[in-house]
Amino acid sequence: MPAKLKSRKFWMAVVSAVLVIANEGLGMNIPEDTVLAFAAIVIGYILGESYVDAHRSNDAEI
Repeated sequence: MPAKLKSRKFWMAVVSAVLVIANEGLGMNIPEDTVLAFAAIVIGYILGESYVDAHRSNDAEI
């Protein structure tokens, strides 16, 4: 589990989840469009890094 805590993808997901929860639960009044745009950027980052990681591990096997 400690290796997961070093993952940038994991922390980006945590930060975006905290933002959504804080905005809804604590009433931070951040516009919903801004939160959705941030979430879309984070999703794109996570998917892109996952793609790179998958190809990096495949290249190491060859």
